[in-house]
This record gives sequence, structure tokens and C-alpha cells, in this order.
Amino acid sequence: MAAAYVVIAFLSGMRDSEIKHLRRGCLQLQRDENGHTYRYKLASLAFKGETDPAGVQATWVVGAAAARAITVLETLQPTSTDLLFAHLQNGCGAGANGQNEVITTKGTALQLNNFLSWINDYCATHHRHDVIPTVNGRTWRLQTRQFRRTLAWFIARRPGGSIAGAIAFRHLSIQMFEGYAGTSDSGFRAEVESEQALARGEHLLTMTDQHEHSHLVGPAAAEAARRLEQFADQARFHGKIITDERRLRRLMDREDPAVYPGKYVTCVHTHDTALCQQRRDHRDTLRPDIGSCKPLVCRNVALTADNVDNLRSEITHIDRQLTTRPTPPPLLLHQLHSRRGDIENFLARHASEDT
Repeated sequence: MAAAYVVIAFLSGMRDSEIKHLRRGCLQLQRDENGHTYRYKLASLAFKGETDPAGVQATWVVGAAAARAITVLETLQPTSTDLLFAHLQNGCGAGANGQNEVITTKGTALQLNNFLSWINDYCATHHRHDVIPTVNGRTWRLQTRQFRRTLAWFIARRPGGSIAGAIAFRHLSIQMFEGYAGTSDSGFRAEVESEQALARGEHLLTMTDQHEHSHLVGPAAAEAARRLEQFADQARFHGKIITDERRLRRLMDREDPAVYPGKYVTCVHTHDTALCQQRRDHRDTLRPDIGSCKPLVCRNVALTADNVDNLRSEITHIDRQLTTRPTPPPLLLHQLHSRRGDIENFLARHASEDT
């Protein structure tokens, strides 16, 4: 049961109270015309942010792993038991009034930490090295609220990463935001956006500390330098740079320079000249949609030295594709030549060879 809780909590964005209201039959499958499942949904009750103390019906979009955890719970529980996280006869964390009461939050925490100990004991017995490590020399104590926060951290800071090499965080976030986790009432999108802003703020402070903003090139270089210098001024407090996470969050709330570092370009977002499909965040503020960025033609682009190097590496990569054998088909050849020319022309306009 503890393992099923970990999978659902970490891969759904659900709160503990929402997980505890999962019932037999809560899993809904959507299939294509060939009978292949393409979407998994969990029905439960949502509480925080809702005005009804009894909760409101909501649906979370999840992946195959979370769906599998539901089927395992339905197998574990007797058919007479409706709530999937009701205590088992031989389990710990029993509810107050017997069989069909859900495990308390304290009981789940006990199960989670027992599970952690079991994993480490198993690894020691079988001479495995993938133990759950200590933190500052002490065993980490798991709490139910940690899963949602940790997931938000990974989506914000490791979007290109994956869980066990299989579930990509970028794909997981897109999938989850289709359901209740993507709504303003859920609050999960706000948690992710807050973590993204914090990571971006840390990056921008590093840029200004190393004076990288003074050496930007590109159509929006001057505007980026102005905004980042102003941001750095706001960050200084009695001659010191902000290092406290809470203060940095407040700074980004008040003084966000709307500068978004990327691999190939640095976006200096200005609503009136943006070519991307802009979106509104949980505060209804317009933000750039990096996925629809048109970096070689947008006026909101600045380039760091790393951006320039990455664009030149892209040209080298295209050159390798052009020389592959057998020769790529004509349409692909045309697209590769066009992209190579566009990047070369862009660099010629905005970045000298010694940038």
C-alpha cells in the first residue's frame, strides 16, 4: 500500500486528502478506435481552494504507472471495501472506526517510513547500492506533503529529466495539466510556476553577478541588460546579494524582469512584439510560450555566449546530417539547408565571430 501511495502521490499532484478519497472504480480509461488506452483519469474529491467543506468532484489525468497502482489497491482491498486507502487487516495506521475508514495522515507517514526502512534493509541483504541515502548523516523522514512539492521542483528544474529513465517530467506535466492539477483551484500549477520563477531568478542573479548581462548581443540585448541591471539593483540589500529563498521569491513576485534564459536564445519578453503563442499564468500575467518560440525572427531575443555557441553547434550538427549516406530525401534536404542558412544569417547579423 505504501508503494502504491508513493506512485500516486508523486505522479498525480494530488494532495493527501484527495488521494484518501479514491474509491473502487475511480479509474477511467479512454481508448482509441483500436482499443489502445491513451488516457488514464482518476476521479476523487478536491478540497483546498474549494468552498464546499465536503469537497467537490474532480478528475486528475495520470499515467500508466499511477493507473497500475490503482488496480493493485483494488486487488489488495476486499471487494466489500470501497475506499482504496482504508486500512488493511494486517496493516498499520488504522482509522478510528474500523474497516472502511481511511488511514490517517500520521498512519500513512508511518507506512512510508517503514517502507523506506524495508527498502534499505533489502538493499543491504542483497548487496545492492541503490539505497535511499541519508541527508546530513540522518535518515530522511517522509511526510505526505513532500511528494507534491518535490514533483513541482522536478517539473520546474528538470523538465528534460525522467523518472527511472522512463517517465519524462515534461510529458508528465503536460499530461497532468489536462486534468484538475492544471486548474487554478488545484494550486499545483501555481506551485510549479513559483518554482520555475525561483530557478529563473537564481540563474539571472548568477548572470548579473558574473556581469554576463553586459555582454549580450541580439535585437533585445540592450533591453535585457537594462532590465537585469535594474533587477540586480533590487536584489542588493545593504550591499549583499540575496541568497535566501523566501526573499528571492518575493523579489521575483515584485520585480520579475521577464527575462527567460534558454539553450539557443534568451527571451526578453515584451508582449507587443512577441511572436510566440503567449499564455497567462495563474496570476493572469502574460508569459512567453517557449514551445512556440520563433527565435530567429523574434525581436525579443538576446544572446549569451552560450547561446551563440549552441547555435554554432547546431550548424555543425546540420552539416553532419547533410553528409549522411544515403542522402536524405529532397524535402528534408531543403529543410536542413534552409535552417542552416537561417541560423548563419541570424548569427551574421547579431553575433561576431569573437562573441
